[in-house]
Amino acid sequence: MRDVDRVAMELGLILTRMMENAGANLAWLASAMLGGEVSGRRITVLAGPGGNGGGGLVAARRLIGWGADVVVRLASDPADLAPVPLEQLRLLEQMDASIAVGASGLGVAELFIDAILGYSQQGNPRGDAAALVAATADSRVLSLDVPTGLDLERAIVVEPAVRATATLALALPKAALRAKAGRPLVGELYLADISIPATAYDRVGIDYRSPFSGSPIVQLV
Repeated sequence: MRDVDRVAMELGLILTRMMENAGANLAWLASAMLGGEVSGRRITVLAGPGGNGGGGLVAARRLIGWGADVVVRLASDPADLAPVPLEQLRLLEQMDASIAVGASGLGVAELFIDAILGYSQQGNPRGDAAALVAATADSRVLSLDVPTGLDLERAIVVEPAVRATATLALALPKAALRAKAGRPLVGELYLADISIPATAYDRVGIDYRSPFSGSPIVQLV
């Protein structure tokens, strides 16, 4: 997937646009999980410092715009965010969104959005990331791309790990999401279109046929 992302950006599909597409689809699925009406509903977005967290921050902005009661909790100090996710955080700050670092004082939510760690995660979640994972226990959770705690490269679970109600994979369904170790963490599995052109897949040797002719989100499991 790293190679696909790299080629997509070489073709002119900038990271900001892919992140916006990911977050928009994430917000839509979050709304669907709450019956299609989010006005006044408490949704907590857990965001890491990288691209996965940036997608979560986009979703937070969208959901706030739809009237949801959104709380954003960061897994790191804002100064540690990558440049594009930091741009998304600044937009939320301009909206006077509820933003804090870590899990201290975090209350219940009707839905947690797990955007802590993405497909490049390695090793066990630590520090504030681990505390945020623990806060999702026994709750309804929507994970972005991969549940935090599922190491995609090795297809193993590293604790603490999110047990998601649903996972929204981006562009391609990663093999570990369907592997024996990963299935208990993934929940319902959806796939979202983030507008990566077929040419990007061709250039990295993937025989790609778009599943999105009828909808930008499709359910796989």
